[in-house]
Formats: sequence, structure tokens, C-alpha cells
Amino acid sequence: MVEICDVSKSFGDFRAVDDASLALPKGEFLTILGPSGCGKTTLLRMIAGFSKPDAGKILINGGEVENVPPHKRSIGMVFQRLALFPHMTAAQNVAYPLKMRGFDTKTIPDRVSEYLKLVRLQGYEERRPHQLSGGQQQRVAIARALSFSPDLLLLDEPLSALDKKLREEMQLEFRRIQQELGVTTINVTHDQREALVMSDKIIVMNAGRIQQSDSPEAVYRAPSNRFVANFVGLTALFGGAIERVDDEGVVVRVGELALRARAGEALTPGASVDCAIRAEQIRILADDEENDTGRFDNTVTGKVDQRIFEGDRMVYQVTVPKLADATLFVFDHDPTHHAERGQSGALKLAWNARDMLTFPTNP
Repeated sequence: MVEICDVSKSFGDFRAVDDASLALPKGEFLTILGPSGCGKTTLLRMIAGFSKPDAGKILINGGEVENVPPHKRSIGMVFQRLALFPHMTAAQNVAYPLKMRGFDTKTIPDRVSEYLKLVRLQGYEERRPHQLSGGQQQRVAIARALSFSPDLLLLDEPLSALDKKLREEMQLEFRRIQQELGVTTINVTHDQREALVMSDKIIVMNAGRIQQSDSPEAVYRAPSNRFVANFVGLTALFGGAIERVDDEGVVVRVGELALRARAGEALTPGASVDCAIRAEQIRILADDEENDTGRFDNTVTGKVDQRIFEGDRMVYQVTVPKLADATLFVFDHDPTHHAERGQSGALKLAWNARDMLTFPTNP
């Protein structure tokens, strides 16, 4: 449905997008994920036709679109700023692109009603934007973008202005509508939860380059490099050196300790590496488990620096002196122990080799 081949875009000396390529099958939901300034919105604008690439080509439905203006690309868009017409009702906003595209005026009311029903806004047809909540305005914008049955739907951080609870509700709503219609969709966001919840495929970008292109599960569980591991999830990163490589993985020397880890790229003894371990993969050992360490490949003792209560869990920030004062983050989902963990100022932690990743240290 959409193919991007070696696309680059610069603004003066700044390389916003650097040699990006992707292929998106019909009906899939792709999210381009990355920090502010990574190039994700620039890439989306080139797909939409608002900006031309300096190099490479963009194909939609097998045809190059470089010289096709935006309004002829059969693309629906929902922006962070919804751009609803304030003087129009919800129904009139949804009808607008149909009128602009010359739809039969007799069919427009039924089509507007169909798409307002799709976004669950029956009964709100005559309300103007200021009479609607943020989530309802968002639904009108979705209905308007979909009303003319575009081949492609582009979403430019449309949920970032909403509060957390509403944003999470709308993530599920977007996904429901996309799956119900089967419309090919590209979403841009810096919100990792949004990317994981909504997508069939995720592209992670940084500094204009695509770092990884994979399923949400693979991006989370098997990040391709240090940046992806650090950007997705709450991850502790610390440096070490490969001490040994064997059939079971690698042994990494970090400070005074030797830790077992999952083998990553081809690594040789003596190579410098960055180690990554996610907060949910570390186990807090209770007092009666402290001598039962055979079930884990790695055990360390650390000093509690901070306890952060998040309602459903407690997050601990722990410094481990024997790991060259590395900082680890740990989740405790057991509310019965929230007040008890680390009261002595120390926690004993454990994890398995398969959960610790190693990446070659950048030269």
C-alpha cells in the first residue's frame, strides 16, 4: 500500500530524515515512534505531500506520488490541532470533505450519519466544537478524515493534547475503528504505550534514521540497539566488558561482579558493551528467599535511593555499589509489601540471563 525507498530530507545543514525505507501492507496500522525532533513528522508530511523529499521516492498503491498534490492522494489526516471548523456543527464538519470532493448531495447525509455512528456520536450531529468535550472533538475529526473512504489515514500526534485517561481510551477507540474499517494507517507519536497498544508494526526513529522496524512485541522484547532498549520501557543501562562467551550466552564484568546475559551481536572477550535490563524483569527477593538464589542467574544487593508510588505499583530506584554504582529501576506490583520493601535501605535483587541484553558500546 505504501512504500518508501531511501528517502532523505534536509533543512539547511540539518538532516531531518536520513535514508529511510519502509513497506506497509494494505490494512495495517503502522506507528512511527521517536523523541521530538527525530524526523517522524517530516516523514509523515512527505507521505501526505506537504513536503517533497530531497532524495528517494514514495509510492502509494504502487504509483509514485512526488508530483501528486495532497488533495489528490486519497489521504485522510487527523492532526494534534484538530482544525475543526468552529462555526460548523459536527455533521457539517464531517460533510465538508464530501462536498469538496463532489459526492452526490443526496448521499451525503446518510454517509455523515454512518461515520458519526462509527465513532459513537449519534445525537451530537447539531453540536458545534465548543459544545463537545476533547474526546468528542477527536471523534468528529476521525469521522471527517474517514468519511470519504481514503486509501490511507495519517495521524500526526492526535492524542497528545488529551489527559492521560482520555488518551488511553482514545487509543483503544482508534484501534477499534481502524480494525473495523480495515483502513491502512500511519500514526506518529512519542508515546511508547500508544505505539504498543495501537500498532501492527512500529518503526523507531532517532536523529532522522530508522533504528528498528518490527512488531510491537519484537520492539519491546528484542530491541535492536541501545537507543531502542532505552527509549521503549523503563530500562537501566550500564557499561561492562565481555569476560567470556559460551553456548549459554555471555558473561559480562561490571565493576566487582560477573553477570550472565543474553548473547547479542557477535561479541568477543574484552569487548566493551552496554548492558540493559528492564524494571519489570528484575525480581525483589523477600527475606525468606535471600538464600534461594539458584533460580536466578544474577543476584545483587543495592541501596534504595527513591520509592515512587504509582498506585498499582511501587517503583524503586536502586544503586548497586558492586556494579560500579550502576542505577537499577525495579517494579513491585505486590501492594501488601509496598510499605515493607527496602526499609533497611537495601534490597536484594535477582534476574535471569535471558532478560539482560548487551549491545556493543558506540565508539
